Amino acid sequence: MLRALDRYMIKDLAPPFALVVGVLTFFLVIDRVYQLTDLVITKNVPFHFVLGLLLFMMPGILALTVPMALLVSVLLVCGRLAGDLELAALKASGVSPLRIFRPFLGFAVVVSGAVATLTLLIAPAASGAFQNQLFQILQTKATTGIKERTFTASFSQMVMYVDDISASQVALRGLLVSDERDPKLSRIIIAREGRLFSDAKNRRVTMRFIDGSVSETDTGDARRFRLTAFRLYDLNLPLDNPQRAAQRIEKPEKEMSFQVLRETIADLKRQGQIVTPFQVELHKRFSLPVAPLVFILVSFPLGIRTQRGGRALALGLSLGVVVLYYVIHTFLEGMALRGRIPVGVAMWLPNAVFGAVGLLLLHSATAGTPASWRRLFWRLRAAVPRGFRSVFPKRAAVQRASGPAARARGPRASTYIIDRYLVGQYLTFLLTGTVVVAVLVLVVDLIQYLDRFLRAKPPFIYIVQHLFYRLPGSLYEGLPLIVLVSTVFLFLTLSQQRELDALKASGISLYRVSLPVLLVAFGISLAAGLMQETVLPGINAKAEEIDRVKIRGNQPRHLQRQTQIWYRSSDTRYLRMELLDPIARSLEGLLVVDISRDFRLVDRLDAGRAVWTGEAWMLSDGVFRQIGPGNQVTVDAFTERLVSMPEQINDLIQVHKAPETMSFLELRGYITRLAETGHQVSKYLVQLDSKLSFPLVHVIMALVAIPFALASPRSGGRGVGIAVAILISVGYWVVNSVAIAFAKAELLPPMLGAWTANIIFAGLGTVLFLRART
Repeated sequence: MLRALDRYMIKDLAPPFALVVGVLTFFLVIDRVYQLTDLVITKNVPFHFVLGLLLFMMPGILALTVPMALLVSVLLVCGRLAGDLELAALKASGVSPLRIFRPFLGFAVVVSGAVATLTLLIAPAASGAFQNQLFQILQTKATTGIKERTFTASFSQMVMYVDDISASQVALRGLLVSDERDPKLSRIIIAREGRLFSDAKNRRVTMRFIDGSVSETDTGDARRFRLTAFRLYDLNLPLDNPQRAAQRIEKPEKEMSFQVLRETIADLKRQGQIVTPFQVELHKRFSLPVAPLVFILVSFPLGIRTQRGGRALALGLSLGVVVLYYVIHTFLEGMALRGRIPVGVAMWLPNAVFGAVGLLLLHSATAGTPASWRRLFWRLRAAVPRGFRSVFPKRAAVQRASGPAARARGPRASTYIIDRYLVGQYLTFLLTGTVVVAVLVLVVDLIQYLDRFLRAKPPFIYIVQHLFYRLPGSLYEGLPLIVLVSTVFLFLTLSQQRELDALKASGISLYRVSLPVLLVAFGISLAAGLMQETVLPGINAKAEEIDRVKIRGNQPRHLQRQTQIWYRSSDTRYLRMELLDPIARSLEGLLVVDISRDFRLVDRLDAGRAVWTGEAWMLSDGVFRQIGPGNQVTVDAFTERLVSMPEQINDLIQVHKAPETMSFLELRGYITRLAETGHQVSKYLVQLDSKLSFPLVHVIMALVAIPFALASPRSGGRGVGIAVAILISVGYWVVNSVAIAFAKAELLPPMLGAWTANIIFAGLGTVLFLRART
């Protein structure tokens, strides 16, 4: 009988555990689907490289999601057992809570072993393989990210313009490169030809320039100038990681095996160097596998005490425990890396605290609350004024008097009471889903930005502001998934409880039942579109400003030196500005370069400031240099001079904002300016059309979810609903990512790329909805 009980508990626990692992992993991976698809289509990276990159990311993600999934699934299962009175029946049969706890503990031991395997063996090897795979992708990106007659910013703090590219993507002709890595030095490289070379051993890509020159000026004093002609010139390209959110390549300890990590710590100690990051990594590999055991101690007693609070209370408790654990873990890890707390204490304290709390809760759930504690509770309750204690019964009586029966007898009874019921249920699911996603976003952001916080060491209030202002944008992006899951859950509940059958028997068709749900989804789409054009751009801009200014210590975007904004006035004339003041109609840090048809430097103009007078430019603190035969330089320095140039102020005024911080109208104007200055605008056109297509996805998700939910088996429960929602979400985001990537690669029109997923899934949802039994 007891062995059967163990099998029953494990059988009850395994499906929700697998589903929660899938949901959490899906949530962490789905935001990278677009990036990976873009690498395959836009950057022509081989598919097996990108697939390998995703697989090598999985061990690190699973090491995070598996303990969280155990906590959530145990609370859900125990809450169901308590709510269905199965625990009460077992206790009445003489089965103690400790005996019920045994299969859960055994399951946690297995999970802990799996996490230990991930952290100690698989994850370090996968991290090293990830870096090797990443270099191959970066190498491919370097060779394919450069496009003809277009400014390319694929390389950090470097802007490249290439006039012609060979079919092999290796030979380049007509190059202009602005190297902005040193803010005190403006270096312009102009060459007739170029070649790309890669070094896999050192993970380095080199650009070789052939037959050209390097002109350098001091940004603080334009009179300082150096011109160097060369036959060959090699430059190591700084490659941007396309998966910054997935992996931090600046942490080599993550790639080390356990033995190598210990040897490295010993060597660094002998040399007197800093070993804290390596010690943190070593302790983390052992402390994370203990987290499932700690979570089981906390979740089991909390779960069996939820009684009829059910899954909602269990889910709320699990989210609270997860957030609290990882907040404490992140905070203590930061303290350890700063040297304020011993590493061992910091990395093991969360497990110790939560383990102790879990043992107390387990003892209370199995042995009962001590009588002294109960007496203390009743004494505290007696100290509360009688007036406060009398509020709750009165309020409950009012609620009983105004319950469904009373409302049914009142004047508000109408045929629309079903609509109010459906909308109320639907809004409950939506609110629950929003809370769940918000908690997951906060946890993921804490882990993702930990290194940045540790390096910058901002005040705690800035970290809170950063997370607070990032949350609305993340919720906006996750709202379609929330609508999808909520719709599936609603119609699964109506179907399982036979409410939908009762409504049909009363003459109310499926179309009529679905109408209030679709109207709510349409209202969400309208609200999302309005938010996108009004509130969201400002919130995203504020989040970026907090990250840029308060945390990283950079200047505000409207004051920051825009050294990577270039304009091509003609085939042989290039202009760059560092700072534009549209109110004063002035420029600072102006650079104008004229070249010959065979890409040789003809002249270079550097000016500290340029003011538009209405017809010409008043330049100040400038130097005009002409390059003659034999690279002879003629210098013409001036303090102030009126110069007529083909570029006018209206051609240059442009607010430099990220596309996600712009409204539809702002982005449309931004695209117009970029197109006029020689920049590639295909990806911005796709983003522009996506600002129209994305808000409507909520209605489409609801339309697709209804027939799929009705087609699900009644016995599957909400686990089937989650699986259905994941499949639909994966299908939609894959189709949408592929279509957008094709549009950015100019293989599809931008509008079609932005609307393809909506058109396909709207058609699919309409067909299935019309074919459903009404």
